[in-house]
Amino acid sequence: MTAAADLFRQRGYRAATLDDIARAVGVSKPTLYGYFRSKEELLAAIFHRAMSLFERDLDAIRTSGDDPVTKLRRVIRFHVGAVIAERSFLAVFFSEEANLPPRLSRAIRRRKARYDRTVRAIVEAGVRKGTLKTTNPRLLVFAMLGMSNWLYQWYDPAGEWDADTIAAGFIALLESGYLATPRTRQRDVAETLGRIERELAGLAPLIRGPGRRRR
Repeated sequence: MTAAADLFRQRGYRAATLDDIARAVGVSKPTLYGYFRSKEELLAAIFHRAMSLFERDLDAIRTSGDDPVTKLRRVIRFHVGAVIAERSFLAVFFSEEANLPPRLSRAIRRRKARYDRTVRAIVEAGVRKGTLKTTNPRLLVFAMLGMSNWLYQWYDPAGEWDADTIAAGFIALLESGYLATPRTRQRDVAETLGRIERELAGLAPLIRGPGRRRR
């Protein structure tokens, strides 16, 4: 599976062959068929492995006793670390979904949607507690996961940034937008009061009644 993921990432799924994979692992093609009956089955196994990796670690974060802010930090750190550590698997996962058979593609989409909903539930819990601020938890989740997933395109193992540095940078960038502070809570309260005052002003004529309005 690792050899297949490396070749699919380097050459693309359609260009890589089972002969290439057999040579890469030093076995004959008939021996390879003893493990996987087709290249499509290998691709499916790569997708299931990647999805299971994400689900297992996210479930551990979800069921921990951490507060929502800490959970989101853990999600970002895990996501960044996973994409870097499993770069070939994740590159295939993010770029070769179109080559999955329809039935498997639907199953993977459902698993991805469940994953997104689990992260969104963490965000919504933080909003209810007043420690996170966002009017659109779903959009925040897409932004957070999207920037982490895109690492497979640009990360350079020989570069100056390791997983911890990137995760810390992402957390600092995102928390400046979604972390509730005393100042932001004060601003939110002021905005809410202002909106209530405007709504009450609009209701004033109805409260006074038509007779008073004429006088």
